[in-house]
Amino acid sequence: MDNSTKYITISVAAFVCYCNTLWGTFVFDDSEAIVKNKDVMLHTPLRDVFRNDFWGTDITLNSSHKSYRPLTILSYRLNVLYSNNKLDAFQFHATNVILYGVLCLLTVPVFELFLKKSKYATNVHDIAYYSALLFTVHPVHTEPVAGLVGRADILSSVLFFLVLLIYQKYRNATGEIVLFWYMMFILMTGCAVLCKETAISVLGMLIIYDIYREKRRSTLWWDLLTFWNFAKYTTIISCGLVIMYYRFKIMNFEGPIFTTNDNPAAFSDNFATRLFTFSYLYLLNFLLLLWPQWLCFDWSMGCVPLIESFCDIRVIFLIGFWIIVTYAAYTIVKQNLENCVLDARIMGVSLILLPFLPASNIVFTVGFVIAERTLLLPSAGFCLLVVIGLRKLERKYYDNRKIFLVFLYVLLLIFALRTIQRNSEWLTEEKLFTSALNVCPQNAKVHYNIAKIAADKGNKDVALEEYKKALELNTNYEQAMNNLANLLREDRKFQEAEVLLRKALEVRPNFAAAWMNLGIVLTNLNRTEEAENCYKTAIKYRSKYPDCYYNLGNLYLDLKQHEDALKAWEMSVFYRPTHTAAWSNALVLLDNMKRYEDVLRLGHKALQHNPTSSALHFTMANTLGKLQEFEKAEKHFLEAIKLNSNSGLYCSNLGVLYHRWGKIDKAKDMYKKALEIDPTLKTTEMNLKRLTNTQPQRS
Repeated sequence: MDNSTKYITISVAAFVCYCNTLWGTFVFDDSEAIVKNKDVMLHTPLRDVFRNDFWGTDITLNSSHKSYRPLTILSYRLNVLYSNNKLDAFQFHATNVILYGVLCLLTVPVFELFLKKSKYATNVHDIAYYSALLFTVHPVHTEPVAGLVGRADILSSVLFFLVLLIYQKYRNATGEIVLFWYMMFILMTGCAVLCKETAISVLGMLIIYDIYREKRRSTLWWDLLTFWNFAKYTTIISCGLVIMYYRFKIMNFEGPIFTTNDNPAAFSDNFATRLFTFSYLYLLNFLLLLWPQWLCFDWSMGCVPLIESFCDIRVIFLIGFWIIVTYAAYTIVKQNLENCVLDARIMGVSLILLPFLPASNIVFTVGFVIAERTLLLPSAGFCLLVVIGLRKLERKYYDNRKIFLVFLYVLLLIFALRTIQRNSEWLTEEKLFTSALNVCPQNAKVHYNIAKIAADKGNKDVALEEYKKALELNTNYEQAMNNLANLLREDRKFQEAEVLLRKALEVRPNFAAAWMNLGIVLTNLNRTEEAENCYKTAIKYRSKYPDCYYNLGNLYLDLKQHEDALKAWEMSVFYRPTHTAAWSNALVLLDNMKRYEDVLRLGHKALQHNPTSSALHFTMANTLGKLQEFEKAEKHFLEAIKLNSNSGLYCSNLGVLYHRWGKIDKAKDMYKKALEIDPTLKTTEMNLKRLTNTQPQRS
């Protein structure tokens, strides 16, 4: 098979496996990282992309996740640009699929680099091709490809492989071009880190790869300790340290703040518990590579219980796992030492271990239990080792070599079908969350997310049941308490809601949303002074909180503190110019205060940010009508009705305008239209009768 056919086959395999993701939506973390992230939209200044974290929060704040991936955010902005400033899920998913195809194609030359100087050199192209094909169809990649947040992993992996290929150019270059290739691989490393931080591990791969290529049978180990090699490796490490220095400087040398729910083992006081649980997580990650049947969008909150006793049955599996790992490592090292040369298995193992190291909890604590997206690069090393192993068996059992080729094709088919099936579960949040129950039924977060979906669809009974189940599994799940309290508040069960919110605040005292919701509950209980303190506390913990300012303004309105209400709503629209409810309340209050000029001034500003808000057009029309600017008022009334044709009130008020304007026929038509939409409008019915009775009869 020639090279072009191989590349076409890999491209087709990538498309076939992931084409069904093109009709997916924004699911799970996509909502926070893309839909709600103002940095993705083109109206946000470009400099903010480099000031904020991956989720759009100021990276210097304690509340920031500290993930800094500006180049990934820029790729999202390009999607928005080419979609005419809209969030088009199809284009986002298409970009992910294309980038993944590029990544799969890059594995071929990278694997060939790892194979050319080894005993497998006679089968370089075939082994590289089959390894790349196995990588392409591996089901563990569904999360980074089908989940749009996973683009960070795909982009950083593409650049990771490009750095390896460019480094080989640098090794082979002579003369002045050496400096060019050197600057290129350093620049590409920096770009990879700006896509996702874990890409810094590529520098370790470069050093191992260099040693792998330099070591020959005729070269003794200590012959590698030349001044040139020492200078080369020192330079690579120094560049890595400089990159990481500026990376940490951006976030004020402060790490993210994680909780027990994020990574329970890391917060255990018992060393043995941490050791055994982390080891068990390594085993689970390996099993996901070996047989990716159990895939889940989230592995936290009870999905993997801690190993707190030597009597735990899982300890037996751990012992077996480490025996196998130790034996495999011993065999590879022994054979390489006996042969006085390194083989491609060393590179395969390195490609598994180094990219996984940042997620291992060894270097630093991470904010997750298992994340399938972290296995994207390690799976490349795994696929290479699998194919190398099959080729070794094929040579050993030459008479039955076709059996191993058939096994490989069957494995490719099974993995491809599993990938397609798993991708279908990523199409909607409901499918994604429900599928997780088969893997992690004891995961409180799964039940929490199912409850959120049910609540959004108006299925309160299911939402209540699932929130309660989440709290049953995790009694300190403050977000579930907050959301459950909101449902109880809607059912006017204010005392029960208050108890839940106060408990949530005991768990997390800086939970701004819970403070705001407690303020709403206390307002309904007529405990206005306490409610005001709750709103102010929420703002203390989250200064840019438009919804809280909006509710605080509503409280001041009830207390007839009109100026304070206007100031609160002003802050609300300052932080979220699209907060139409805050704009509308402010305009209605100003209108009631007969500050018509302020209504018009503020109304024009509000409509600049919300041109399709029927409520704002309606308010502007009413004020203009009072000022007898009938033509302008009519224009806004018609626009409001166009935007909301099912509002009888809008038609009725336009009828009043025509009545006052002297356009009797139009007034009658509008009154009739209003009553057709809403027959309960008694005032409109009276106006229509009055108009009919007073209108002169024609002889």
